[in-house]
Amino acid sequence: MNFKHTTKRQLYYDQVIEIYQKTGYSAYQIEKLGIVPIERKAISNWIANFVSENGKVTPQTLMRSQESQTNEELEALKAKVADLEEQLRVEKLRNRLNEKIIDIAEERWHIDIRKKAGTKQ
Repeated sequence: MNFKHTTKRQLYYDQVIEIYQKTGYSAYQIEKLGIVPIERKAISNWIANFVSENGKVTPQTLMRSQESQTNEELEALKAKVADLEEQLRVEKLRNRLNEKIIDIAEERWHIDIRKKAGTKQ
């Protein structure tokens, strides 16, 4: 893009773009900071030119995409936790059932099924 190389542009363009990249502030917010004595329209134009030339995204856009990914990951993790909790519940029930079966078998047939401590192998 061709635009005028004014003295103000030479002095403040890099500073405005750096603020924009680090904070993602709009032209209005950058103007209100009072760091650069440039009008909002010029700041807007500089930002628009920079974005069109470099294809850069603002930190807000990047944060929004990260938030949506984070939300999706969170939902997937919640589903996985629920599934694992259900599996744990089923395994605990299975373990209790096996223990009960062994208890009944030991009582009924008077056979020691569980391994006793201190037995020789």
